[in-house]
Amino acid sequence: MRHICRINDHEMGLASMSVEDRWHHKGTRKRTADYGRGKRWRVRNKGARTMSFHKKSDAQAHDVKVNNDLLKGLVPFDPTAGRVLVSEAVPKWLKERYSDVQTRRTVASRFKNHILPTFGHLRVCDITLSRVIEWWAEMCEKTKPNGERYATSTLELVYVHFGSFLRTAVKGATKLLPVHPFDGWDVEVPRRDRRVRNIWEQERVNTVLAAMPERERPIGLVSATCGHRQGEAFAVALEDVNRFRKEITIRHQVKRVGGKLVLAKPKGGKVRTVPLADVTATAIAQHAEKHGTTVVRCTCCNKDWHVVFTNDKGGLIDRAAWNPDVWHPAIQAAELAKGGAHGMHNLRHYYASRLIEGGPGHRGASMEQVRDYMGHASIVTTSETYGHLFEQAHERARSLMDDLFSAVVYPLRTAEGR
Repeated sequence: MRHICRINDHEMGLASMSVEDRWHHKGTRKRTADYGRGKRWRVRNKGARTMSFHKKSDAQAHDVKVNNDLLKGLVPFDPTAGRVLVSEAVPKWLKERYSDVQTRRTVASRFKNHILPTFGHLRVCDITLSRVIEWWAEMCEKTKPNGERYATSTLELVYVHFGSFLRTAVKGATKLLPVHPFDGWDVEVPRRDRRVRNIWEQERVNTVLAAMPERERPIGLVSATCGHRQGEAFAVALEDVNRFRKEITIRHQVKRVGGKLVLAKPKGGKVRTVPLADVTATAIAQHAEKHGTTVVRCTCCNKDWHVVFTNDKGGLIDRAAWNPDVWHPAIQAAELAKGGAHGMHNLRHYYASRLIEGGPGHRGASMEQVRDYMGHASIVTTSETYGHLFEQAHERARSLMDDLFSAVVYPLRTAEGR
């Protein structure tokens, strides 16, 4: 089967194709140095792989076929392109795919542990569906050193990463594969249940914020009222706040790169602007006036920013120290156990739930608005995480209409009244 991939007219060019006789000089019967060696007939074209044939008729048939493909905007797939080893192609793909160093390291670790042991020694062109199926069966049965199976989230991420790498191999600038090996594979990939359960109520949020030290409390308030992730809350700068428009722009996060805390782009590189509550704007301003700010140069934009929230020494806040010193005592005051289930991300989930539910005199936000305010990569993430809350909001709206109109009796219209 001959695989083809579409190209633009500009890429196709106007190069002509011809059948060459390798054994004789053009237009003569004078023999070349290649006479009697190898295949006699060669078809050349700059837009396709050079092919050689023993029979002239086969070369001419190939010539006609490729010419027709080029007229249709198609070019034959070059199988030699995929001869690069998977272990060599993956690092290049990681560098092109992930600009964030930490994310790149995380994904590289998953390839090293779960994908390269099986496929690293193979050429990309040797990855077939049968090999993928065999690998996946082993992956689903694979256990950790302690004997436990890998979590559903790990299986899903490994599958997604490998699929993304292969998709680039098919559709990238350098096409290494004619078709995606996953195509036609009827497999049920484990999916994490991303729905957020046990959203904190207002009373619990108030208890946690009240238990935080005065200097740290605005950090939690920013997350609960503006939806900042923890690293984004640590990175709030005076330049982010627009009190006139009552907005705050989320431009940075504090993260550790190469052992050093720096200002970097938010998750996914998505800068966003969200509504700023007056109570939060006041808390930020009062904190800056009382404790001052620290000028920090951002690694991504090379500009100076007046960071509001800092540690006792005026440096960027390290979550590794802040969580046990500030967050854990606060949630323990609310009778919650420390751990991942009760992390600061709960304030962000609370914010999303309030956006969706709305309140007296305030209409709930649409899914598109929630996606934008939360900085999600796509609306799919928003739907998978908070879709059930929208369903509850729809039910509340239906019940509201029932309450408003169920007691009203409308007279039947008679023929005379029509």
